[in-house]
Amino acid sequence: MIKQTVHIAITFFLLAPPVMAQNTYNEISLPALMKKKQEGDSNMVIVDVRTNGEFYDSASRGMQSNIGRLKGSLHIELRNLQQDPEAIRQLAAYKDKDIYLICSHSYRSRSASNILLKNGFTHVNNVQGGMTEWFRRYDELFPYKNSFYETSGAYKNISASQVTADLLAGKKLLLIGISNTPRFFYDTATITFYEYFPLFKDAIYFNAGDSLKVLDEVRRANGQPVVLFNMVNNGAAEMADWLVKKGVKEVSYLVGNNYYFYEYIRNKGLVARTKRFMVEKNVIEFITAPNYCSKVNDNGTLLIDLRHDTLFARTTSGIKYDYKNAKGSVNFFADRGAGSFMQAFPDKNKEYVLMSLNGIAGLELADVLARDGYRISWLMGGLQRLEWYTINMENFGCKDILIK
Repeated sequence: MIKQTVHIAITFFLLAPPVMAQNTYNEISLPALMKKKQEGDSNMVIVDVRTNGEFYDSASRGMQSNIGRLKGSLHIELRNLQQDPEAIRQLAAYKDKDIYLICSHSYRSRSASNILLKNGFTHVNNVQGGMTEWFRRYDELFPYKNSFYETSGAYKNISASQVTADLLAGKKLLLIGISNTPRFFYDTATITFYEYFPLFKDAIYFNAGDSLKVLDEVRRANGQPVVLFNMVNNGAAEMADWLVKKGVKEVSYLVGNNYYFYEYIRNKGLVARTKRFMVEKNVIEFITAPNYCSKVNDNGTLLIDLRHDTLFARTTSGIKYDYKNAKGSVNFFADRGAGSFMQAFPDKNKEYVLMSLNGIAGLELADVLARDGYRISWLMGGLQRLEWYTINMENFGCKDILIK
């Protein structure tokens, strides 16, 4: 479901380091961990395994990763745990304590959890979702912010829930989307994705090199709060930092970008209330994993896995567990085209939930079918985001949906 979205739909999954197959560590949500800290649990230590730049909010490139840290946490990079025995020895004093490992999205922390298990640690806990949960679950975590969260950033990081609340309250925001020169294959995929995905209606879009144009636009807004978000590649957080240095007062970077925003309003049932703020480019209904979970037993809904049949039948190495595919899903390779789909699935009264691996491939097919009168829903983030929900959301109702 890319390390900051649609980077969430792509890099969030594709750049995750491999996870060793042990997985007998415990799981805890970030809100539950903060409750433990608030209750004064003295038998705990939090270990942040992100890079130095991420932990200290000092990354000068890819500044969207500067999203703060938990006060009082230890910092040992994952690569040190992997390569340097001394890093393990640093934790020896805490072997009898409950150790909670955290990163940005809970990929690296899972690898770190398994490393500790292999080295004889027994009270090992992975923090589900990582530090990005401060912004994906901002409403739940806000009460703990002053006590347990800190950041060194010059600009503000803002959550989807905050932007939603501001828009619904009638607050005027200057929404600015930033695109940078495509560098990797997932940048090109992002371009394709945004040809179909809903976007902010009143946002203004610039290239990362248009800093002076952005500054002029901000100055014309006469003090209106500025919210920047990434489109293609990165650059929005860097632009936010630059604007602050130019004296602009109220500048924020939207963590998770437009993707997290739409996922948030979908999960919270706010699509109808926020419809006036969005531009929908087609009749495809973009839904989240929890949305699909609520209708998984509906006979009028059919989940279509768009991967090649060899991938559908093959065991996939997952984030925590290996799996094959989703229960109840039917395989149809997207490249076979709309004509073949119509022959295989002639019933237009059904709702067809299309699911690719990463939430990108097959959107062209979905568009053609929707225009031909099919009820088409698109599972945001695809199979990988569905998997993410099964292991990171403690209240997700479809934890057993993947066939292992």
